[in-house]
Amino acid sequence: MKIYWVRHGKTEQNEKNNYYGKIDVRLTREGVEEIKAIQTNFNDCINIYCSPAARAIESAGLLFRDVYFKVDARLLERNMGVFEGMSYHEIGKYYPKERIEWDNDWQQYVIPEGESASMQYKRVVSFIKELEAADQDAIVVCHAGTIRMALSYMFGGNLDMFWKFKIHTGIVVATCYEQDFWYMDLSRESY
Repeated sequence: MKIYWVRHGKTEQNEKNNYYGKIDVRLTREGVEEIKAIQTNFNDCINIYCSPAARAIESAGLLFRDVYFKVDARLLERNMGVFEGMSYHEIGKYYPKERIEWDNDWQQYVIPEGESASMQYKRVVSFIKELEAADQDAIVVCHAGTIRMALSYMFGGNLDMFWKFKIHTGIVVATCYEQDFWYMDLSRESY
């Protein structure tokens, strides 16, 4: 079984290097070009899943014209609550106490009006476990945080792995599952 993880194209929030999850933004011109540059047939995979965020749906629409894809809220980026649309520096300026608490326990700290990293991890893992049980190839169009959570589960089974992965906009990560074992497929023929 293969899962192709596709991160949406670039947005204005990415350009500003802001934290955002629930802010619903569209792709920039560059973001559209990033997605169009993904020239692949994904081995003709028919199981396509997408985050309900506009940037993910727009990316999926560019990749799969006239093809049905399933929208799943478990694929949403982490809800950053009161930190939405702010840089790390701005969070420290406007929410100094909260940022210290977040820094001290980044996995469990629930951002006011948002969620913790572990909350996002649990929903992403529940999605992956369903795919494992179905044992069918899938394409998943979503977000950097979602993909990093997925890879943390696949390659260590814990959130400590989260910081080991950098996921750029408009990128595809191919993962394979065989005999209860996950691995990455980095070959040119993987998709």
